[in-house]
Amino acid sequence: MRAAVFRGPGEIAIEEVPMPEIDSPTDAVIRVTHTAICGSDLWFYRGQTDMTEGERVGHEPMGIVEEVGEEVTSVKPGDTVIAPFAISCGECEFCRKGLYTSCVEEESWGGENGGGQG
Repeated sequence: MRAAVFRGPGEIAIEEVPMPEIDSPTDAVIRVTHTAICGSDLWFYRGQTDMTEGERVGHEPMGIVEEVGEEVTSVKPGDTVIAPFAISCGECEFCRKGLYTSCVEEESWGGENGGGQG
């Protein structure tokens, strides 16, 4: 598959990379159909924050679920999904009030297989 890869400040390349795989029973593999550039992408692009050369970049995609781990119950292959930058637990006080970006878990994702700097 093709992915955007950081090659240094001001340089992003589209390269062939291995397909992602299910590593955990809570994982899902998504075929990205749409994405955009987030303001946080510009920080490392401009050299204002560190990013490891060769790391895949991008987050906040929309796509089709291709495969899910055995513990995934909220989506199934064929579903269209959007992956916002913030990951929320859905159970804390803020999530119960619909304030998902204030979740006490404070997680976010981006880059290769949902890890890394976004």
